[in-house]
Formats: sequence, C-alpha cells, structure tokens
Amino acid sequence: MSLSEQVVALRERVAELEQELAEARRAGATRRDARPAEQEEGLLARFFSVEAAGHAALLDAIPAMVFFKDRAHRYLAVNKAYTAHYRLSADKIVGRRDEDIFIPEVARSYHDNDEAIMADGIPRLNVELQWKLEDGSDGWTLENIVPFRDARGRVIGMVGVVVDVTARKRTEEALRRTESELLASQARLLETVAALATPVLPIEHGILVLPLVGHLDGTRSSQLMEALLQGVERHDAEFVIIDLTGVPVIDSHVARHLLRAVQAAVLLGAQCVLVGMSAATAASLASTGEALEELVLLRDLRAGVRYAMSRRKARARALPMSLP
Repeated sequence: MSLSEQVVALRERVAELEQELAEARRAGATRRDARPAEQEEGLLARFFSVEAAGHAALLDAIPAMVFFKDRAHRYLAVNKAYTAHYRLSADKIVGRRDEDIFIPEVARSYHDNDEAIMADGIPRLNVELQWKLEDGSDGWTLENIVPFRDARGRVIGMVGVVVDVTARKRTEEALRRTESELLASQARLLETVAALATPVLPIEHGILVLPLVGHLDGTRSSQLMEALLQGVERHDAEFVIIDLTGVPVIDSHVARHLLRAVQAAVLLGAQCVLVGMSAATAASLASTGEALEELVLLRDLRAGVRYAMSRRKARARALPMSLP
C-alpha cells in the first residue's frame, strides 16, 4: 500500500473513531448538551487508551510519522515512526505537550501551528516546520494536519501525518550555496575575461600599449574606455598606443565609442596613437563626421612605439629648457 493510500486509510479510521466516540458519548450521557469540553477531552483520551491496541498495528505500518492530540495540545497517540524519529519512547510523549518534549522555540512553533488549525477548524497541508532537540540535532518536517470534531461539530483534537524532509532541505541549501559560489566564480571569470579582452600593457615609463583582438561591440567599447582611462591614471601615462591589427572591422557606432575614449584619454593628459588600422576601420572612423586631424595614425605597432619613445625623449630634453 502506498503512502497516500495509507493516509486515506488513516483518515477513514479517524472518521470511524469519531463516530464511535460520538456514540459512546451519547450512550453514557443523560443530557448531551450538558457535557463540558474538558469531560469530552477526557473521554477522548480514555477512548484512545482503550483503542490503542486496535489501531497500533495500522499506525505503526505507516512509514510517515503520525500523531493525535486533544484540544489541550496533549499527545493522545503516536506511531512507531514518530517515536523513532525523535528517539523517545511512547510513554515519554503520550499525555505530554510539546513544551514538555522540545526546546522552547520549537515547542512554541508547534503549539502556534496546531492552535491555529484547531481554532480555525481548517486543515493545513504541506506545512514545513523546523525541529530541534536538546542534544542539538535539528531538521525539517512536512506536516499535514487535520482537526477532528465531536458529534456537535466542535473541534476536540487533531491528527497529523508528518514526513521528515531534512535531507531534502539540506540538499536544497547545499545547491543554493553551490549556485551562489558558481555565480561568484562566474562574476570573477567575467572580470578576468574583460581584463584580458582589453589588456593595458606598460612597455616603458609613461607609455602603454592597448592591443585589441576580435570583434568590437558596444560592451567591449565601454570596457575599452574604462581600461584605457584606468591605465592612464594608474601608470601616469603620456602615450597610449591602441593596436587595432587584430580587429578586422568596426562599425560607425563603435568608431564613435573609440573616438570618445581617445578624447577622454587626452583630458587626462595622454596622447593616443592608433596603429594597425584596416581600410574598413578607417572608413568607419571617417564616416563618424568627427574631426580626425589631431589623431596620430601609424601603420603598425613598431612605428607606434618608435613614435611614442621619440616624442617622450623630445619632451624630456625640452623640459629643462622651459624652466626659468
């Protein structure tokens, strides 16, 4: 028999018990309406005690944990799975409340959940609750709790069918941690890729080389400007050689990005030298309509390095002559 079939059978048995309880109450009462709730609960407890031998085998056959409580939150019966899970004998549970068994915060959680169910008279299905014992062991349970009533419709107790989901919850938590770690690793990898995509290489004091390879799009153009400006500031660069040899072509939109990066570098005091430009890239730059007169355009990287070094030496020689 599957777990769902066993739960259905258990609920049917609870209905039978309710009916038998109602009949026993009617047979033993002189006036039905005169019985107080406390007496009803006492009868319920005695009924479970008498019937324990009859339904114990059925309850113990269910792999899920099963418990019965009266309206005062006292345990009336538990099955073998319940006692095994909490490592307590039945006599340590039956007749007691949660506060007599569990640590205070867990007991309050169980009490509040059960009270809401019995006060509202509405079943609660698939409720996750956390448990913790005094020995430090803890975990999670998935509870399906149904109130049961007397013949007059009053809620006089409840039955719960509980499945331990600790392994599942811990697996989910481990997966979340792994996912978080993977996302962090991915972010670091993307940062590394971005840095490699726009490397800034100091080849001489005050001279940087920015070699570009592959397709330039809007994202890489933004990374280019950021890397360029950070490199100029970090190395106090006077010249930046942007090598476009590995870029087959750029469109006019990216060309505008490139020109803005060059202009931003000029504002920081660095001169940009563009080398290795293809005919298609030159056409894209020309199509932007921007002024290109101040751009230094050379054939290849060697020419760019010679230009930057000679200009830097010329500035160094001229510097003392300009002092008063």
